[in-house]
Amino acid sequence: MTVTVALVRPPVDVLHKFSKPVECLAIGYLGAAVRHAGHEAVLLDGMMHDWSIRECADRILATSPDVVGFTVVLNHLPPQVEQIAALLREGGFTGPVLVGGHAVSFFPEKVLSAARSVDAVVCGEGEVPVQDVVRAVAAGRRWQDAPGVVSRDGDGFRRNGVRRLADLELLAHPARDLTSEIIDHDGLAAMATSRGCYARCTFCSIPRFYGLERGGKGLASGDWLGRDPAGMAAEVLDLHERFGLLELLIVDDEFFGGHPAGVERALRFADLLAAAGSPVGLAMSFRAENADPEVLTRLYAGGLRHCFIGLESGVDSDLKLYGKAHSASQNARAVRVVKELGLSFQPGFMMFHYDSTIDQLRRNMDFLREIGECKPVTVNSAVDPHFGTPLLRVMARENVVIDHGTAMTMRYKDARVAVAKEIAQEAAVGFQEFMNVIAGVQSAITYEWRRPIPHRTPEVHRALDTFEATVNDSFVAVVDEALRALDGLADPAEVVASAREHLATVHRKLSVARSLLMLFLQQKEGGVTYRTQRDLMAARVGNA
Repeated sequence: MTVTVALVRPPVDVLHKFSKPVECLAIGYLGAAVRHAGHEAVLLDGMMHDWSIRECADRILATSPDVVGFTVVLNHLPPQVEQIAALLREGGFTGPVLVGGHAVSFFPEKVLSAARSVDAVVCGEGEVPVQDVVRAVAAGRRWQDAPGVVSRDGDGFRRNGVRRLADLELLAHPARDLTSEIIDHDGLAAMATSRGCYARCTFCSIPRFYGLERGGKGLASGDWLGRDPAGMAAEVLDLHERFGLLELLIVDDEFFGGHPAGVERALRFADLLAAAGSPVGLAMSFRAENADPEVLTRLYAGGLRHCFIGLESGVDSDLKLYGKAHSASQNARAVRVVKELGLSFQPGFMMFHYDSTIDQLRRNMDFLREIGECKPVTVNSAVDPHFGTPLLRVMARENVVIDHGTAMTMRYKDARVAVAKEIAQEAAVGFQEFMNVIAGVQSAITYEWRRPIPHRTPEVHRALDTFEATVNDSFVAVVDEALRALDGLADPAEVVASAREHLATVHRKLSVARSLLMLFLQQKEGGVTYRTQRDLMAARVGNA
């Protein structure tokens, strides 16, 4: 019997307008594993298509699946999973409904308690478990015995041990059924070259996810595993050849691995791509201590264009709480290195935490100004209580976690900090419509990573840079003003009222500036033309 598995990334409602789809490698790798086992896989991406609950369920049912697997890419169980699963049951589907993903691996019993239409949670990496499940279903055996599977057992739950992959070279390349659709949606095709992270940040569950196989109640950490650089380069070139893509996101949690062999791997990868003509622009994530100018220069030659670095804070006491194992000065140096090389940059930042003080917030603002990243999005950032992290245990002891079952929120010890966060949130929401304008006129891939615009004059660049700086400074000034007032023990209600009045004024002034910018672009460039990756691909073909 050949089994058909529908692998689904469900639609969610937590993304702002500018969020672009990123190729879901989870269902790609799972699909490849199912096919390698001799069975059928159908990949469905409700998040990319923004399907309704009903449409997603109907599309799943149309595949006539024997097994349905949902992948969760958020730090909580989105309600859409249970809603879609319930519609599948109403539509007559009686096979196993599985849920997997990073976060849900840490609270499977909560998932099964909250989502009655879900049969099991797959904890840890899913490629081996999904193969065992489909083989069992095909043979009419108990699929609940697969490794990593947590299922209901009478009034309780049955939990099987997690099995981690020991060698990433044993993985089949992910199924690329949806790559062309991702490009059509102006999203980012993705690639993985490693799994895990060598660091032990207290707020992060990634190392602990890869340590689940070690069992027990402790938060054991797994090792970082990397792929062979020749295979990595070959995959980049293959994607370029097959799909013509010019932009690729490397989704590794930490690219370098924390040891010399990882750096050598990176350099070999860079040199292979450089020798092939560096046909694809790459984006990747790494830690601040890995911002080595010589290494990044070689990677730039191989195609690196955009970097994400988890700075988290510009205050050393915050970094100690977060377990970052480096200092604010090291963070600042990393940003300088990246920007001096001409790479675009996005900081990971957590401005607010449960024990923040007004003074710490103001020092973080000063740090962000120093590195040129004092923007509404970074100013509004906060640490979240993540399942499976050491910091969550600390926060629970401090009684600052609000447990909603399959999701959590955080409260602030200092009521003034909570007010500051509320104002930062309102400033970030007000900023979004202007962010979308900036992204549009800059042909942004991500908000920070932008496509080059042919024939754009220095005069236009200056006008756009001035508008962007004015937008950032105007919204951040609202938060600055609020922090000064709160530091002076002003009445919180009055601070909020004043901030809202200030935001309304900012919005009016920036709306006028936006209109003037549009007139200027109309005069200089004939209007706003957003260039997609498809446009760039077509232009390259036309110039060939």
